[in-house]
Amino acid sequence: MATNGQPTFGFVASAAGRPGASDAELYATLMADCEHNHDLGYDTASVLEHHFSDYYPTPDPMLLLANLGARFPRLNLGTCVIVTPWHQPLRLAEQISMVSVLSDRHLHLGLGRGTAKFEYDALGYEMGEARARFKETYEIIDLALSGTPFTYSGQHLQVPKKIRMRPTPNRARITLYGAIGGSPESAEIMGRMGLVPMCTSVGAWEKQAATLTEWRKAAAAAGHDHSDVKIPILVDCIIADTDREAIDEACEYKPRYFQASLDHYAPYATDWEATGFTAHRQIFATMEKLTTREGTVAWTDWQLIGSPDTVAAKLQRFVDIGFGSFILLFGSPGTPLEARSRWAEAFANEVGPRFSTAFNTVRRAG
Repeated sequence: MATNGQPTFGFVASAAGRPGASDAELYATLMADCEHNHDLGYDTASVLEHHFSDYYPTPDPMLLLANLGARFPRLNLGTCVIVTPWHQPLRLAEQISMVSVLSDRHLHLGLGRGTAKFEYDALGYEMGEARARFKETYEIIDLALSGTPFTYSGQHLQVPKKIRMRPTPNRARITLYGAIGGSPESAEIMGRMGLVPMCTSVGAWEKQAATLTEWRKAAAAAGHDHSDVKIPILVDCIIADTDREAIDEACEYKPRYFQASLDHYAPYATDWEATGFTAHRQIFATMEKLTTREGTVAWTDWQLIGSPDTVAAKLQRFVDIGFGSFILLFGSPGTPLEARSRWAEAFANEVGPRFSTAFNTVRRAG
């Protein structure tokens, strides 16, 4: 594991693969990623939550983390993210508590609102209540993970009878994060709530910096101090010998991912203002442009895509902005195992050691 002053590097453990792969193959590929990246020295495996479609079909993040924790005991475990409005908060807190006791590694748990109306409708929740339900669910989870008796009374959720979480959670191993997808409003909300942001690289460098500035301002105003926590960001990573080769691979594989995202979220069938997700109209309008080669090439500017030297320079910019933990996305819908394994190995061998001794240490030990 990297020392305290160094960035940490994890990866998305994703059920995604070559076009036409069965669900069994997608899960086998996820496990192959974990085995490969575990041996390379990556710090954390983070999983997603999605339901009822081809877009990362991993509906139970904590069940998956329990499995990964048993198979790969050196890996810390994470989520990017658990969609908290879809969960009964006490049951989710129990799952987190169990995994914190079963594993001796850290849990980096990103919490989010979710963005797909299709999933909200299928699960029977009102998308317009997402923000309020997110806040109340988080507050109940945070109280439960304290390990002390509590009650709770909210607009949507109640815990009327005083209870104490069992098994008693190992709170020192659990960090909760609030997902920010590029919305300054979300950054302010997470800051007020005291949640460390978990960001996604969806815009230019200035936008990323402005998001962290807004969060820090709101957190400080609310009296929250997170100076000792490394702020994570999820960012795509493709490494080749030259920038042109890496960008060509992005243009080969990533438009499939962008189209899968558009198909899953159905942005033009969603009333973003009515559901309280106003910033996402522009986000998805931009994503539609990414399905073209020209759009994908422009998108690579703020991702870790290029030669090892280019990726290292981009990574340093993220560090300078204030990010200290990196969740690297190698595997997205349409990307075969061979390509993502090659990118993960190239980062671990040629970029990661410039920033962290974790990769070198594990390789010497192996």
